[in-house]
Amino acid sequence: MAVSVVKLLKNATSPGPGYNIPGAVLLAANKSGNTIFFHAQGYTSVDESVAKPITADAIFWIASCTKLMTTISALQCVERGLLALDEDVSRVLPELKSKNILTGFTGTKTPIFQKATRNITLRHLLTHSSGLGYDFLSPTLKAWQEWNSIDISTSRTRGNLAKEYDLPLLFEPGEGWEYGVGIDWVGRMIERVHGRKLGDYMREHIWEPLGMESTTFHLDGNEDLQRRLCLPTLRHSSGELTPAPKFHQSDPEDDLGGGGIYTSPRDYMQVLTTILQNDGKLLKPETVDLMFQPHLVSDTHIKAKVAGEAGAMYRAGVDSDGWNFGLGGILNTEDVEGVCKKGTLTWGGLPNLYWWIDPAAGNCGLYASQVLPPADKSSMDVSVAFRRDINQASECDDIA
Repeated sequence: MAVSVVKLLKNATSPGPGYNIPGAVLLAANKSGNTIFFHAQGYTSVDESVAKPITADAIFWIASCTKLMTTISALQCVERGLLALDEDVSRVLPELKSKNILTGFTGTKTPIFQKATRNITLRHLLTHSSGLGYDFLSPTLKAWQEWNSIDISTSRTRGNLAKEYDLPLLFEPGEGWEYGVGIDWVGRMIERVHGRKLGDYMREHIWEPLGMESTTFHLDGNEDLQRRLCLPTLRHSSGELTPAPKFHQSDPEDDLGGGGIYTSPRDYMQVLTTILQNDGKLLKPETVDLMFQPHLVSDTHIKAKVAGEAGAMYRAGVDSDGWNFGLGGILNTEDVEGVCKKGTLTWGGLPNLYWWIDPAAGNCGLYASQVLPPADKSSMDVSVAFRRDINQASECDDIA
């Protein structure tokens, strides 16, 4: 099964002209909770002095794959009546009350602001429709930071939410789509309604119920996880692969719900599988069903954002014109022949990790690597080939 993707990954991870990925792990499961495919190829680093064979138990910084667990945590709070999807979040997050919208700049490059007239809701934050963006993805926010004398290269040094993600809005809440820091602020909401750190909450309500023993926001001090760490690799424009500088803190000040978790592919598959099965371990069945519904009133803005080569990262390299946003990831609103069915939820992480949950086809999976820059075409090609092989298999035999 999945012979084509194995050959593709072997070529990409082996010395020679096709070598461009140090190592990657591929895992897929079915609705019965059985592993239907597993393959690990390559090494944990391009530095031969520290490289080890990569495995499903290697530790990855999963970056924005964290967002799925934060979304699940928030929905648990909704089920308990602690939060509501369409309530003004300023009750819990006064920092987000009456935010300014950055509408442009004067001829002298001075920012032009106007007050938002709509409140930000939890649904807005979870679906990237709040107006909050990411400084490293938005030229507008980069220009604002330059005017504000904020050095982007050093501003994100301690993992401090309030200092690093206090950004102006890019549009009225609910009237656009911009991938951004909203789910980091959702993590802070969860902390405030429960009175403890996000990682402590997740440990009790997600990690321990699923038996996830290799998952944390804080890598420092955990020698076992550090020994298994898969190190980031930077591919230069020349094609050369070198060790990448640290992008994320291993012991941040805050547990960042938008991108702070370290975990293993084996652990992360537990999350994907329980949502696919809709088994009630984390959420009520009706709440899981809600995750796979479109939550953007209009799909115009997200379709424009994810179109073309520049938008490939948001759709994990999958070619389609039918997109909306669910709760936890981008949502296919039409079948993609050979890849996935309508209603599939997908997202990824900065160093080229990509996951999917396809209820109609009855499978879920994860492609995990640690290659930068993001939206790497070679990585996305392997990931999409993996999805094609899983979905085109006439029958899925269990693989130990």
